[in-house]
Amino acid sequence: MAKGKFRCARCKRTFSMAAHLARHKSTIHASKSKKKAARKPTRPKRKVRRRRTVKRAGRPKGVAARLKLQGLTLEQLGQLIAAARVQARRKMAEVKKALK
Repeated sequence: MAKGKFRCARCKRTFSMAAHLARHKSTIHASKSKKKAARKPTRPKRKVRRRRTVKRAGRPKGVAARLKLQGLTLEQLGQLIAAARVQARRKMAEVKKALK
C-alpha cells in the first residue's frame, strides 16, 4: 500500500483515514438512491439584514455640505473650480521644481 492503510475493496484506492474511505464508498460506489440519502442536507440561505440608517440632525451629508458649497450658484462654483485648478498647477510646478 502507498500512503494509506484503508483500501477500497472495489477500486483498490487507499486512504489514510477510515472516514475518508467511508465517504469515498458512499459517494463513488453507492447506488443513486443511496447517494441522495448519504448527502448532507444543505443549509437554508440566511436572510441579509440591512441596517437602517438613522439621520442625525446637523450632520453634513456629502462633500458639498462639508465644504459648504450647497448655497453657491453654478457661476460661483465655476469660478471656484477655475481658481482651484490654477492653485493646483502652481503647486505642481513647485513640486517639479523641488524634484529637479
